[in-house]
Amino acid sequence: MTRTASIAALVLLAGCGGSSSPSAATPTHHTPGPLADTWAWDGGAWHQTANTGPAPRYSASLAYDAARGVYIMFGGQTARATSDETWSWDGKTWKALSPTHKPPPRRAAAMAYDPVHRVVVLYGGVVPDAAEGFDASDTWTWDGSDWTVAVEKSTDPGPREGPLMVTAGNRVLLFGGRYYNVKYYGDAWTWDGKTWSRVDRAPEPPGRASSALVWDPVNSSLLVFGGTGLNSTAGPGAQGALLGDFWSLAGSAWKQITAAGPPAQGFTNAIWDSGRKRAIVLLGMPCPQPSGDAWAWDGAAWSKTASGISPRWGAASAQNPDGSALIFGGSDEAGC
Repeated sequence: MTRTASIAALVLLAGCGGSSSPSAATPTHHTPGPLADTWAWDGGAWHQTANTGPAPRYSASLAYDAARGVYIMFGGQTARATSDETWSWDGKTWKALSPTHKPPPRRAAAMAYDPVHRVVVLYGGVVPDAAEGFDASDTWTWDGSDWTVAVEKSTDPGPREGPLMVTAGNRVLLFGGRYYNVKYYGDAWTWDGKTWSRVDRAPEPPGRASSALVWDPVNSSLLVFGGTGLNSTAGPGAQGALLGDFWSLAGSAWKQITAAGPPAQGFTNAIWDSGRKRAIVLLGMPCPQPSGDAWAWDGAAWSKTASGISPRWGAASAQNPDGSALIFGGSDEAGC
């Protein structure tokens, strides 16, 4: 599916809700497309919560703001528009925020909390324009009350759609992303408050966007599963080819992990199960139908289970250092 085709499909779903302004969501009769449900992980299971909040959307960015004790969500693609909204979740209620400044609307941007500078960092994503949108390279920070542009345009890491970012100890790590269906990245970067610097070395994973990314605090390693890679048979606006490989980054060295596990899929999510000390990859698009499965990696083998969440791809997810986590929205529309 191309970018244009994806947006055109969403226009057909406009009657299901979705707006460029804050509003309640979750229509009574749902046509497959953007979702607006909220799911909380308590360390052992997922539970649906909240009846109202942001309009249905997919590919929004979500992070836990540890300095303020709330989750922050930005942007995403609704049925009508790409969003520039900022929302907070305090564990019970969504609140639409009205900062003085804000990033341009976007979807598929990376976002995570920076413990050293006590801000949420947002990078890249797809920003709408008069055509199909462009892949951004700007860096923004959220201090609990307003957004600040830290870098308007960066050559490193450069323009990217679908990168992922996590809090990794006392820093953030950004991984991957793509420049249209032309160039895909498999590199890792960190932010020092002013500039980005690369932390890994070759050989690296094949380039990919919209993968599952999670920090393993036990082994101090970054775990990467799946995503979308170059589709050489399609044009620059197409989605990439699904990947099913699994990698870890410890220090600056990458290692591929070979073990039978989840099918190739993209637009998926991952959390760290601190109680059982394992990574969980869940939801996503294995094609042609979205998935509601969860796969747990215990360091030696994968095991499959049901997440308890209805199938979807492109959901926003983030995790609290206490082990709890949050998932919002996504899309249950079929197709690849």
